[in-house]
Order: sequence, then C-alpha cells, then structure tokens
Amino acid sequence: MLLTDTSKLLMMPKHTFDILVFENAKTKSESLGLFSEHSDVADTNEFIESLKAKRFSHSAVPTIHTVLFSMSGDEWNRSGFKAGDYQKMIREVMKEWEIRTGYRLNWVAAEHRNPDHPHAHVAIRAAYKDRDGVEHTLKISNEDRKFFREQFQKTKEITRPFDPPPREFDHDYYRDREREPTLTIDTSFLDNFFYQVKRELEHEEWEREQARKKANNKQRER
Repeated sequence: MLLTDTSKLLMMPKHTFDILVFENAKTKSESLGLFSEHSDVADTNEFIESLKAKRFSHSAVPTIHTVLFSMSGDEWNRSGFKAGDYQKMIREVMKEWEIRTGYRLNWVAAEHRNPDHPHAHVAIRAAYKDRDGVEHTLKISNEDRKFFREQFQKTKEITRPFDPPPREFDHDYYRDREREPTLTIDTSFLDNFFYQVKRELEHEEWEREQARKKANNKQRER
C-alpha cells in the first residue's frame, strides 16, 4: 500500500511535541525513531534546518512531500521479514528513484511496527539537486507515485528471505478478515515532527520582533 501527500509546514495541526520515539497504545504501533539514507539515527536538527531555507518562505510553496509505505501484518509474517528490513527496503526504493530521475534528495523516515499493518513514513524535503548541484523545486507526479508502488513491490520480493508459503484454508482467518475495520495509519509522527519545526520558526520570528522593538525604543530615546 502507498499513500502520498504534499504539505506546507505551517499547515500542520498543533500537537504537544514530546519525543519522536514513542509507543502508541491506541494503535499498538511502535515507532523506532528517524532514519535516513546513510544513518539508522537521522540527524533531526539538520533536517529541520534544511526546511528553513528561503525558498520555502512563500506560503504557496510546499515544504515536504510525504510517502507512506505499508503492508499487512500477515504479509510481513509470512514473508519472514525481520527488524531492519523496512529500512533496507525504503533506502532501496528511494535510491532507485534518485537514479531514475537524476535527483539528489534529502529525506528522513520513521518505521512503525504495527502488528496489523507495519508501515514507514518518508518525509522528503520539497527540493532536490540536479547532477550539477543546482537546486530545484521537487514535485511528485502520478508517474512517480506509480513508480513508488511498483518499486516497493519489487523490493519486497527481492528482500524477503523466502516466498510466502501458501496459506491453508482457514475459516477463522477469512472470517476475521471480513470483520477487519478500514485501515487507519497513525500520522502523529509527521504532525509532531513538523509542529516542532513550526514552533522553532515562530520562536525565531518572536525574537526578531523583540529585537526590532528594542531598536525602535532606543531610537525614540535619543
């Protein structure tokens, strides 16, 4: 399963920001923190700073694109996937997209080990560098979304240690499947993450405003 979204930083809803590594009891989803292309522990501050670039100052310009990769818990278990496989698969898909497009991307991701629907959020900075190092606005087209879906499927097939064994007909299994509610994915990772960024930007703006007021007061006193 694949979901994509384009977001402007300041459109993110407000939620209390504690930490990115948390256990969500309601969704039974274990968040393992942020990882990136080269690190299992992404530099959050570095990524946040990259979103404060002047090119993103206009309200109409998106700050990030988000992509959600997901599979059922049944597929995960029957495929023999293990810890670290989601990170490996996401890195492979993103690298293949860079090769295909010639883009150099900046992204971070978070894996959520929900026993029913393990999934990973990928937040991609809405700008890329071309082969000459020149930065451009990043757009994700329908063709790109199709690529993500197909490449994720290919990567799963390559990564899984063995083909899923055929499932014997299980009346209880299929009865439970019919009762399953519509899939819902925990998006609080992105809400919390970008609320932190917004809060930092607002604090910086407040400091600039205080500095302007202080300067104006000094001029009046002269």
